[in-house]
Amino acid sequence: MRNLFKLKNQENQRGVAAVESAIVLPLLLFLFIGITEFGIAYYNKQVITNASREGARAGVIDGIDDPNTIKGIAVEYAQQRLIPRGNLSVNDITLDDSDTGYLKVSIDFNYTYLILSGFRFFGADFGPNLIIGASTVMRIE
Repeated sequence: MRNLFKLKNQENQRGVAAVESAIVLPLLLFLFIGITEFGIAYYNKQVITNASREGARAGVIDGIDDPNTIKGIAVEYAQQRLIPRGNLSVNDITLDDSDTGYLKVSIDFNYTYLILSGFRFFGADFGPNLIIGASTVMRIE
């Protein structure tokens, strides 16, 4: 009789473990996806910042005066390192040298979510994309 009761209790415990897993697994999966998306967006932010820095450096240190060449250097740097690749164009970069003695290179990158595109969670809308911006100002000597 004791063995029968013990066996029945173990079967109930397996059912409880399955229910707990069914509740916790989607939350852990959503947390993992969020961490991955944030990591990729943060990496792209660093790439865009470095690309604006490379463009400003080319204009200031290398003495390049042509705006299209400066934009091309920034785009080339970014396209080799962005995830997903190829979303940055020359039209996303603006140069401002109106302040005498300074060059400002600004980039607005349209980041497209890999997994969360168009996803709604507790009222937060993860629209189709995220605008990541960076700018670098360097003094012309």
